[in-house]
Amino acid sequence: MDPRVLRSLWPIFAAETREQLQTIGTAVLGLEQGSADQSAEQLIALKREVHSLKGSAASLGLADIEQLMHALEDGLARCAPGHVPPPGLVETTLRILSAMEAALNRGDAGEMPAIEGLGPLLAALGRGGFEQAPEVKANKVPAQFRRDGLQTLEKLETSLTRLCSPGLEDRPGAVWEAVGLAELLKAAANTAGISAVESLASSVRAGFARMEEAGVGASVAASDIAGSLVQLRGALESLSEETPAEPAAAPAEPEVTARSAAGRRQQDMDRAVRVSVRTLDSLALQVEQLAAGRAQQLRRAEAHRELLEQTHQALLQLERAAQQLALSGGGGALESLRAGVGQVRGVQKRLVQLSKDVHREGEQLALVAQVVRDDLRDLRMVPASQVLEPLKRTVRELAARLGKDVELVLAGGDVRIDRRIVDVLKDPLQHLVRNALDHGIETAAQRTAAGKPPRGLLTVRVEPRGTRLAVVVEDDGGGLSPENVRATAVRRGLLTEAEAAKLTEMQAARLVFEPGFSTRDQVTETSGRGVGLDVVQTTATRLQGAVDLSYEKGNGTRFTIDLPLILAGALGLLVRTGTAVVAIPSDAVERVLRLSPGDVGTVAGHVVARVEDEQLPFHPLSTSIGMPRLPLAIESGKPQTAMVLALGGVRAVFAMDAVVGQQEIVVRSLGRHLQTVSHLAGAAVLDDGSVVPVLNAPELLRVAAAPVVLRAATEVRRSHILVCDDALTTRFAIKSLLEIAGYSVVTAGDGEEALGILERTPCQLVVSDWQMPRLDGIGLTRRIRAHPKLSHLPVILCTSLDSPQERAAGLEAGADGYLVKREVERGKLLDLVRQLLPSGA
Repeated sequence: MDPRVLRSLWPIFAAETREQLQTIGTAVLGLEQGSADQSAEQLIALKREVHSLKGSAASLGLADIEQLMHALEDGLARCAPGHVPPPGLVETTLRILSAMEAALNRGDAGEMPAIEGLGPLLAALGRGGFEQAPEVKANKVPAQFRRDGLQTLEKLETSLTRLCSPGLEDRPGAVWEAVGLAELLKAAANTAGISAVESLASSVRAGFARMEEAGVGASVAASDIAGSLVQLRGALESLSEETPAEPAAAPAEPEVTARSAAGRRQQDMDRAVRVSVRTLDSLALQVEQLAAGRAQQLRRAEAHRELLEQTHQALLQLERAAQQLALSGGGGALESLRAGVGQVRGVQKRLVQLSKDVHREGEQLALVAQVVRDDLRDLRMVPASQVLEPLKRTVRELAARLGKDVELVLAGGDVRIDRRIVDVLKDPLQHLVRNALDHGIETAAQRTAAGKPPRGLLTVRVEPRGTRLAVVVEDDGGGLSPENVRATAVRRGLLTEAEAAKLTEMQAARLVFEPGFSTRDQVTETSGRGVGLDVVQTTATRLQGAVDLSYEKGNGTRFTIDLPLILAGALGLLVRTGTAVVAIPSDAVERVLRLSPGDVGTVAGHVVARVEDEQLPFHPLSTSIGMPRLPLAIESGKPQTAMVLALGGVRAVFAMDAVVGQQEIVVRSLGRHLQTVSHLAGAAVLDDGSVVPVLNAPELLRVAAAPVVLRAATEVRRSHILVCDDALTTRFAIKSLLEIAGYSVVTAGDGEEALGILERTPCQLVVSDWQMPRLDGIGLTRRIRAHPKLSHLPVILCTSLDSPQERAAGLEAGADGYLVKREVERGKLLDLVRQLLPSGA
């Protein structure tokens, strides 16, 4: 077929073929588990899909796919309906599906969709028993090829390590250097006739080509490359002096019968049509503009009603003037005024009728817009089974490789979710399932020794939760071990022992989401590459979601991904912080509340807010979104407006200035240049035409709940202030006020203790009471001024003594500021602290 014609038809063929491959995979796995009647039905459906795919490939001149489907069709013809299939049937068919998916990926990239390893697959199918490809007589292989291949492999491993390192400067150069090495190895293997090495080198080359641009895609590609390199090393090391030659391909019948496929396709076209994603995106944009136009029309209608009211008031004034003129005997002027009033009254009546008509038509337009929007959303929604069904193949293949007996239970496949979420969720879900099989579920012997059933249970379910959904991956394995995770983090240099000891068990458990984290010391085909769960967290955040985990030692681990049902439209809460107005999806806002000064304090050095007897992390919204820190109302003793955000079991309180309103928003992408701004999910156009940023609630909560030790670098830059007061209540009141403002605070009970702290701990400012035991504030100030290393420190005396003589004495002793304690609550202490702190402190 003409390549141009093939390229124009390829998107339709690829989409249809991927659906057929999923159906084939589900049907062939169902042959093992269903009853005799069900097995017969599934075998018929399986043959129908294979025959249809064979006809489609033949019509496009794709000989490799046509031959493979023809051979599979012949093999299926030898399977007896209602009987258990031969032992190798499922394995061979699954190998075929993997080869087909790889061919489709090559076709998507503009290459010819050739089937790698076509000969062994055809040979396995031709034996009728669906056995693995047989061993054949070996050919001699030069020892030099093995040595050169292993040297090239080491260079490829070094290249992968470089590309996974942060801060790589010439990333494109490193990528294409690795691509060149893989291409050389592939060519050498082709010359030597070693198809296994050639196929693996080709996979490595394709993987490196996908790493040119950093991100989640590069992480997934690195994981694939690492697995291929492990297999490549095994293949090269097994080549001591000889290697198997590729068996000859079994002859295939050239005759193609596409009548059945054409008939079924015609029936499907009567029920459904395929729509390009680009067309859907264009239609979505037009619907958004229609909705925005309707909102603007409502605003104009409101302005129109206000003008009508003003017209009515003007008429009343004119009528009163006419009455006064009539009483005074105006004559001709009165008649002229009455005529003008009558004309205006007629205009008013017509305007009222026009306003009613516009309102009625606007309501009809709003109804049409809402129906179109709902229909468009339905077009984007697909059943969750599209992301769940491929897991059956993953579990079967990986469980067999690991020697584990695992039962997979899928639930919620009929839940409909946004197609874009399904497309992006496939890789993270595969990572979670692989993680559960490799790290969670034990072998049959280990489970029996622990008093468990020999067969492990892995459950993946999709649960709708209002406007959001949860994807849950749960196993009944040994459960996650925080102690093991903590020790691994120290061993890999992610944390020091002291930092790891400060973590709670849940904080330690969540370290598994950190980039580069793996509890495996040995790299295998499945684990040990440091790529996996960090991809899950990154993807969830990009989808405006969050990941939570729970575990029970000895009884399993559960990962829950909290996601929106749809990505584009949402109800947004508009809030103001400083002069900026931002939007945040309302489904992430648990409540809006007013906090009194007594509701905010510090616990173990963290600023927290009390919400219904629960202490939650407290953060100014301005600093959380990268804006300069703005003074909070609570710092001046006034009530503070705040909101509680909650997603995936994580809750935090964010302070802002005011709630502006709430309206439906459409979240639009900010483009490539702002993808790294993690706290932004996109932007939205309001009904008044203004553009506001849309905050990424999961990212705000992730940062708010992050362990302190992981943020130590930012905390070191905070100013340290010493608060000295013998009254415990006053000491901690001032401490809380300063910590809310972002300062790090240490405390002392008198002047002697304060001096000892200052000599051990670097501080930038001292706030001290006057009257204290052992050494008072005046004495402390004089000692500081006389100290060669501390004389530069600003000192603020904060006392209840308020006479002019006492103020003069304090300043004469060397104090830089003098405050009466009642002035602290009015915000004067923070103002004075900001004035006295060194610039940049």
